[in-house]
Amino acid sequence: MLKENKVSNYSFEDKLNMTAGRGHGIMTGEEYLESLRDGREVWVHGKKVDDVTEHPAFSRVAREMARIYDQQHNPDLQDKMSFINDDGVRVSYSYSLPKNYDDLIKRRDNTAIWAKESLGMFGRFPDFCAAIIVGMYDARDEMAKIDPRFKTNIENYLKYAAENDLSLSHGLHDPAMDKSKRPKEDPDRCMRIVEEREDGIIVRGARFVTLGPLTDEVVIAPTQTLQEDEPEFGLWFAMPVSAPGIKQICREPFSINRDVRDHPLSTRFDEQDVVMIFDDVFVPWERVFLANAPKEANMLFRSRVMKWAAHCSVLQLLERLELMIGVSHLMIETEGKAGRQLIEMELGELVTYKEIFRSIIRTAEVEGSHTPGGHFAIKPAPHLRAFIGMVSERLVSIIEHVTTSAPIFVPSAEDMDVPELRPLIDRYWRGKGVDAGYRQRLCKLAWELTGDSFGGRQQLYERLHSGSPEVIVASVYKMYDKSDAIALVDAALAYEG
Repeated sequence: MLKENKVSNYSFEDKLNMTAGRGHGIMTGEEYLESLRDGREVWVHGKKVDDVTEHPAFSRVAREMARIYDQQHNPDLQDKMSFINDDGVRVSYSYSLPKNYDDLIKRRDNTAIWAKESLGMFGRFPDFCAAIIVGMYDARDEMAKIDPRFKTNIENYLKYAAENDLSLSHGLHDPAMDKSKRPKEDPDRCMRIVEEREDGIIVRGARFVTLGPLTDEVVIAPTQTLQEDEPEFGLWFAMPVSAPGIKQICREPFSINRDVRDHPLSTRFDEQDVVMIFDDVFVPWERVFLANAPKEANMLFRSRVMKWAAHCSVLQLLERLELMIGVSHLMIETEGKAGRQLIEMELGELVTYKEIFRSIIRTAEVEGSHTPGGHFAIKPAPHLRAFIGMVSERLVSIIEHVTTSAPIFVPSAEDMDVPELRPLIDRYWRGKGVDAGYRQRLCKLAWELTGDSFGGRQQLYERLHSGSPEVIVASVYKMYDKSDAIALVDAALAYEG
C-alpha cells in the first residue's frame, strides 16, 4: 500500500502519477523545505531521520538551498533565473530547451547564479540534474525507436518537473562491489528490473547518489557498459525519493557538531552522499524513459544526455576556483608574504588554470551547434574535463604550499569566547592589517578547502566528477580528429628535396 505524504499538500499517489503538485512554477524556499517533509527514509549513524529539514546533518544545508530557491523571486534575479513557458508558467532556466546561442547563454547565466550562491561547493546542485532531463528530452527520438512510450514519457516528465520546479538528484554509479564480475554474474552489482507488470516495473538495486536526502526525486541511468544479454540492467527512470522501498544510508556527515565559525563551508554546503537502495520499488511505465535496452542505455547517455550537465559542472568549478584564489591571496596578504616570487608563481599557476578552464568553456559556447534533437549545446570539450581531472589535486596543493602551516595552528571559535584566552589570541594570532578574529576565520576557511575532511571530499569529487580520469584522458585521444595531423606527416614524408 502506498504511503501518504505526511506534510505536503498532495499525496504520494499524486506525485507518483504526476497528476498534481504545486504546478505554478518556480519554488520559494519554504515550498522547497516543505517538499522535503514527505516521510522519506534516510539513515544517519544508524538512526532513522524523522525530518531532514530539522536534523543537524541537513538543516543548515537545506536552508542554504532554500535561500537560493528564494533568489528566483528576487526582482533583480527573477528574469535571469526563470522565464515564462508556452503554458504561461514561470519556470526555471534549469529546465529550458536552448534553441540557439542566446538561449544557451541565458541558461548558462542561471547556472552561474546557482554556482556563485553556493560558492562552487555544490557539485550536484539541482540545476545539474535538471540538465540531465533536458538531455534525455533531446534524445527523445532515439528513445522512441526503442519504444514510442519513452518519447512521450520524457516529454511529459520534463513539463511536470519544470512546472513543479522539482529538485532532482541522480544515481548514475553502482556500488563499488566486485567489478571483476559482469552484472549478469552478480545481479546485485547493478540496478535492474526484477518484474514487469502491465502498469510498470519492479526494480531492485542500489546507487551512489549525491544530495539525495535534500531532493524531490532521483533520476536513474547506468554508466556501466552493458552487453546484449544483460537487458534488465539497461533502464532510465525517475522516482520520488519518498517511494516505498527506497532507503538512503548516508556517509558520515561533515556538518554535525561543528561551529559555523570554524566550519563556514561544511556546515552550509555538505551536500551529502548516500547509498540509495531500491528494495523492490514499483515504477509506473509513465516514469520509465528507457528499458531493456542495454546498448543504448550507456551509449546514448554518454553521447547525448550529458551535454548541458557538463556545461553546468564547469561553471560550478569556476566558482570554486575563484574562492580558492581569494582565500590564497588573502592568506599571503595577511601573513605579510605578498611579493615573494615563488608564492606569486604558484598563485599565478592557480589563476592560469582558472583562466584556461574559463577560456575552454567560453570557446565551447561560441562554437556550439545544434544537436540531432534540435537544441543548441556547447561544442564537446572532453579535453576540459580530462584536464580538470589531471590538475584537481594540484589545485589543493597550491593552497597548501602558499599557506604553509598557518591553517593548522589556529584556535577554535570556543577559544575565542574565553575571556582568559582572548587577549592572548588577539596578541599572537593577528595578521598584517587584520585582527585575530578575521585571521582565525580566514585560516579556518583555508583549512576547510584543504586539510579538512570536507575539503578532501570536495577534491576527490572534482577528480572523479565524470568517472575514471584515466578513461576520460584516453577518450580525448580517441575522439580527436587526427586527419590534419596525418596530412602534415604525409606532407613531411613526401618532401624529396
